[in-house]
This record gives sequence, C-alpha cells and structure tokens, in this order.
Amino acid sequence: MQKAENKTLRCFLAAVPMRSQPSHRAEMVNQLLEGDTVELLEEREEWLRVRSHYDGYEGWVSVLQLRPDGSDSGTAESPFHLSQSATCNAADPVAVAEGYLGVPYLWGGRTRMGIDCSGLMQVAFGECGKWLPRDASQQARCGVEVAFEELRRGDLVFFCNAEGRIVHVGIATGEGRIVHASGFVRCDSLERRGIVDEHGRCTHTFALARRP
Repeated sequence: MQKAENKTLRCFLAAVPMRSQPSHRAEMVNQLLEGDTVELLEEREEWLRVRSHYDGYEGWVSVLQLRPDGSDSGTAESPFHLSQSATCNAADPVAVAEGYLGVPYLWGGRTRMGIDCSGLMQVAFGECGKWLPRDASQQARCGVEVAFEELRRGDLVFFCNAEGRIVHVGIATGEGRIVHASGFVRCDSLERRGIVDEHGRCTHTFALARRP
C-alpha cells in the first residue's frame, strides 16, 4: 500500500464500478460515469482509492479503468452533459426520472443498466444542472424541509426504517405519486403514511420531504 501524489484521473468508460474494498468481489458503492474526474488518494497494486470531484464519494477503482486527466484541473464539473436520457425535459427532474422507468435496481448504480434510489435522484437533478450528494441520508439535508401537505412536483421525499434512519428517497410528481427505484424504477402512490404499491401495501414509511 502506498499513498499517492495528488493528481487528477478521468473515467474514459461509460460506467465504472467504485467498490468498498480493493477487490472485484467487494460491494459496489457507486459508479463513475464517462467524463467524471477523481482525485487519486492511494495506490494498492492494481487498485486505486479515489475521491470523486463531483460529489466527494470515495472508493476503489481498477487502475485499468482510469486515465490521467490532461488538464489536471480537479474541477467539479457535472458529468451529466453526457445525458443518458434521450427523451427528457432537462428543466424538469421528474421528467428525467420518468425516463428511467423500468430500469432495474442496482445498488450503487447510476446508469440505464441499473440504478439505485439516490443515484436516480442525483442523475435526475444533475441532468437539470442541480447538484445533489450521492446518498439518501446526505440528500435529506439539502434544500428546505416542507410539510407533506405542501408537497409539489420535484420535491424529494424520504423514507425511514424502524430505527428512524433514512434508507430510501424518491421524487414527488405533484399528483399524489412518486417516482423511485425499488426493484426497478417505478411510479407508485404517495400517501402520508408512505409509498403504497398497486396492492395497497405500504412499502416505505414516510420520514420527511425536502425542496432542493
């Protein structure tokens, strides 16, 4: 193991897994998308520990999947100019999220091949030029809190587990519905108690809502 000199690397592939440990078997915690730049923190044989310039997320990436960035600027430019939504209104994050309907759920995913709940929110707002951090618990601190009765289209809605910890997020459509990634990207009913599926089951417990 050795610490690396600070330098900027760029993702040159469509999507690259960022893992929790330096192993292909380790959990994927995030994805780098083509054009993302990262800061090199540490080198370990064929693995690099890096920090994303876009959202500050850290993880391990194969040395074969990154290249030196020519500018070495380390700027936090959003990668979402490489839009993955062919048909979306880039002024409306709800429309972007709806463009992912049916995409399978993938922990740590941020692409049409697979995406998780907070990744969907980050991509949807990112394509509209608005930055969000990577995880739902971090996103729950963005913007201002709004009452459930005051929800409108584009508000982020958060859900908790039995211990009260934020574990899920979706985006309100403004019509008593919510777009979120659970099993796949889907649109379900949104009630004061939480998300209600097509069978009338409350699948996620409402915690709070924020307006980014």
